[in-house]
Amino acid sequence: MKVVGIIAEYNPFHKGHAYQIRYAKERLGADYVIVAMSGPFTQRGTPALFDKYSRAGHALACGADLVLELPVVYATASAQIFATGGVALLQNAGLVDTLLFGSECPDLAALKNIADRLSEESPAYQALLRQALQEGSSYAAARAKAIENPAYAEILAQPNNILAIEYLGALSRLDSSMTPLCLQRQGAGYHETSLDEDMASAPASGIFWQTIRR
Repeated sequence: MKVVGIIAEYNPFHKGHAYQIRYAKERLGADYVIVAMSGPFTQRGTPALFDKYSRAGHALACGADLVLELPVVYATASAQIFATGGVALLQNAGLVDTLLFGSECPDLAALKNIADRLSEESPAYQALLRQALQEGSSYAAARAKAIENPAYAEILAQPNNILAIEYLGALSRLDSSMTPLCLQRQGAGYHETSLDEDMASAPASGIFWQTIRR
């Protein structure tokens, strides 16, 4: 039996999310797909556009078999804590053998290398990180500067890559037996607000639903 796990907010659920579930079933041969999903609030601390039951229902209608709620203490936290909570929830279900996540970068080896570099936190890395933070960089930008690799810095500039790296770090920290699998993001970029793409981003989908609900 093959069981694939997905960590998501589904704020709102869109075609890209449906594609990910379909990919797990059709391409990976998953017998079941289990989703760890945020509840009433998102990682930004704001209320989700739709209630958790509606969002879970959308996922189930598109092929997911079980949706578990990610506790709010993880759902509204930093990328590292969000990822750790999601990985722990799926691992403790005792059924999931594969963790499927999306990213802009399709190179799983590169993402793993970055995750390993960040987890090491060498003295040189810590010094560069502190320096960048003192100069006014955000934490994400400071990490990209401290890693001292232009290619890796470019990867760290993309939001889904950041989460992918944190998922890999969480798998390592928790000594998880789940196998990571990276699915390259399709359609619009995360920050795109246009609905012209066949697979619009979550922000673009959110703007659309906010508009028609007024």
